[in-house]
Amino acid sequence: MEKRKDAPVPEGEELKSDAEIVEEVLKTEVKQSTFLGNVGLQSSRYNSGKATPAVTAHVRDLEPKLERSELQAEVMQEEMAREGARDKELGLLRKKSLEQEEKLAHLMALFGAKAS
Repeated sequence: MEKRKDAPVPEGEELKSDAEIVEEVLKTEVKQSTFLGNVGLQSSRYNSGKATPAVTAHVRDLEPKLERSELQAEVMQEEMAREGARDKELGLLRKKSLEQEEKLAHLMALFGAKAS
């Protein structure tokens, strides 16, 4: 396995993962290996891309849930954007209110000074 792992990668090919190297060694060294299945990895020769009916049914069940989750996420993002805009507007209103209070206090001080 070390020889295959340390071997130079031919141009145009990607570096193989440890699992792929183990799978290749097991294919050549052992006729009926169950190692990958035992450790939770499925050999690619058994997994040719064809989904079982149970997997297909499960995917069909999950697709509407995924769509609902995506819609919920979109709605939440829109709500967060609205809240952000409201917070910004509220901050501007507070700033204007403080400015007006300062102007009013200044005017009151001017009129109060003249009335004396």
